[in-house]
Order: sequence, then structure tokens, then C-alpha cells
Amino acid sequence: MHNRQSGAAHVPMTFFLLLMAMFLGALGYAFVMQSDNGELIKQRDAAQLDAKTLKAKDLLIEHYVADIGAVIGKPGKYEGRQGAAASYGGAVLLYPGIMNPAEVKKAMDDSLSTAGLSAASSLENVLGSLATRVGQAGERVKAIEAERDKALEEKSEVDRKFQTAQAEASAKANEFKTNLDQTRVDYETAKAEKEGRINLVNESLRTKSDELTTEKERAALKEKDLAKEIVNHQNHNSALIAKNALTKPPNVADGKILVAKNGIPTAFINLGRKDMLQPGTVFQVKNPSNSSVKGYATVTRVEEERAEVSLRDFVDPVGDFARAGDLLFNELYTPRVSRTIFLMGRFTAPHNKPELKNLLVRLGNKVVDKMAPGVDTVILGNDPVNEAGDGFASVQESDEFKRASDLRVEFIYLATISDLIKL
Repeated sequence: MHNRQSGAAHVPMTFFLLLMAMFLGALGYAFVMQSDNGELIKQRDAAQLDAKTLKAKDLLIEHYVADIGAVIGKPGKYEGRQGAAASYGGAVLLYPGIMNPAEVKKAMDDSLSTAGLSAASSLENVLGSLATRVGQAGERVKAIEAERDKALEEKSEVDRKFQTAQAEASAKANEFKTNLDQTRVDYETAKAEKEGRINLVNESLRTKSDELTTEKERAALKEKDLAKEIVNHQNHNSALIAKNALTKPPNVADGKILVAKNGIPTAFINLGRKDMLQPGTVFQVKNPSNSSVKGYATVTRVEEERAEVSLRDFVDPVGDFARAGDLLFNELYTPRVSRTIFLMGRFTAPHNKPELKNLLVRLGNKVVDKMAPGVDTVILGNDPVNEAGDGFASVQESDEFKRASDLRVEFIYLATISDLIKL
């Protein structure tokens, strides 16, 4: 009986301890959960504060963008920096007054360009440059207004002097009129006895006036003729001076070959940029001891002191090919001289006038469309078609040819230089 009672008392104690342990565990878990909930509440409050701060900041940004947009007044759209779209996660800006920085920068640059200023790196610099330019313009306006005021003052002074002179002239005119009236009275008194004498004097005056008018007209015509003759002589002298600068004896070469080898189609000559030589110039090649043309050299590359040429059409490419010392001739080229050329007559294929003119200009010459003083070389083509259109008129009978002859220009026939023209 005693043993049963001891066992019965032991069981409730164990159960009690178990309940106590579960209670303490539940109490501990509740404490932990309470601590976690407190931490979560703190995090929630912090997140809400951050969200409120971000919302306020976003509102501040929105107001800032709207106010800046209202000030600048350049609406647009901003999609972010190029190549960074993925970093924005699809976000877009919907603020009122949003602007495209590139368009604002372009507007700033355009404003500076319109004002004739170089690009600036900031709005302050842009406005400063524009303000400086406006200030300069204002100073210029003030200077112009000052000049205007000065001119107006000078005009007023001139007007005053004119009025004074006009008053003096009026006074003198009145005085003259008074004297004239008195003279008329005297004249009328003496008219009877002096009428014949006055008529004679008037006739003499008319005769002298007619003679004076005739002499003045004759002198004016003579002066005009003399002035025209002086101009013609001046033009003539200018043409002669220009022609003498180009003229050289027929046997004087323009240059010579410096280096050439038999069988090699290129050579070097002693002319270069210093001699105003142009690529494409064609020279006749002659032996120093023979006046016949042995071949042709075309300039392909020009250096300062020399030039490279291509050799072609040699009469004897084996026995008498180009060699050092051979002479170069071209009637259209003079070293260090630019010609003024007029194309006279009719030019047909393959030497049409436009192509020939372009070639001559390319070679450093000036080609004019009118025969006038200053022309130093005339290239004569074929006879032009007559006015009736049924034949040809002699180019040497034309007014242009006679004008060129009077100016003593150099005449070159197209036929004589056709081998030097490479179109």
C-alpha cells in the first residue's frame, strides 16, 4: 500500500515538471518571437521612413525638374544614357517639364553659333558669352549713335552756315537788284544815244560767245581723243611688256633632261615647282645638235627642283633614245611665267574649245573669253563660219585679230602645237 502511494505521488510530479518545461519553452519561444516581431517592426518603421524620405525626395526632384523646365522652356523626352537602358529596369521619367539634355545643349550651341561665338561648356558660360556679345553690340550701337549725333551736329552747323550764306546772298541780291534798277534807269535815260553802240557791242559779244563755245567743244573733243590715245598707248605698252616676258629665241630650250637610261620609259628633267611646272605638260625632245623632234616627254610628277616625265613616240628608240642633256621645248610654256591666253577662231574635235581651255588652265595658264589688253598669247584655230552660214570667214580679217595685232601679242597656230596638247 505504501509503495502504491509513493508511485502515485511520483507520477504527478513528473507530469508537473513536464508541464513546467513546456510552459517555460512556450514562454521562451514567445519571448523570441516578441523580440523578432519588435525587430521587424523597427525594420518596417525604418522602411516606411525611407519610403517617405524617397517619396519626398522624388517630389522634390519632380518640382525641381518642373521648375527648371519652366525656366528653360525646352520640353522633350529623356530616355537615359546611351547603352545604360538595362540599368534602369524599364523605368521612365514622367515628370512635368522633363527635357532632353542633348536638345538643350544643341539649343545652347545654336544660339552661340548664331551669335558668331564658339561653343561653351555650361549655361553660365553660354549666357556670359551672349551677354558679352550683346554688351559689345550695345557699345557698338552707342558708338554709332555718337557718330550719328556728331553727324547731325555737323549737319546743323552746315545748315546754319548755309542759312547765313543764303542771307548774305539775299542781301547781295537785293543790293544788286537796287543797283540794277538804278542802272536800268540810267540806261533808259541814255538809251536813245547809246542804242546803236549797245547793239554793236551785243553783236560782238554774241560772236565771241559763239567762238568760245566752238573752241570749248573742239578742246573737249581733242581732250577726249588724247585721253583715249593715252589709254591705248598704256594698254599697248602693258601688252608689249607682258609679251617680252614670254618671248625667247626659237632655239632656246625650256629645260633639259637630267637623267635618262636607254630602254626605260621615264626620265628626270631640270624643271620643277619653282618653274611653275604642272603635271601633264608635254615637251618636244630634241638633240642639242639637231633641231628635229626625236620624241616627246609628258610630266607625270613634279618636285621642287625637278620633275619626272614619261617618254613616248621616239623616232629611233634604240639608237637615239632620250639621254641626259637632251633639250625640251614647248611653245605654250615658259619657266616661272603664267600666260594669259585667248582662243581665237573655230576649234573642233579633238581640240574642242572647252577641253582645250581646261587643259591650258590645268597647265598653269589663264584663259580669257575676250580679246583685251593683258592678253599675251593668242592661239589661232580654224576660220569661223561666216554670218550667212554658207562658208568661212578669214580669222585674220576679224576685229579680234586686228585688235590682237595692235597689242603685239604672240600668235600660235593650233596646228603647230597639236603634238604638245594631250587632252
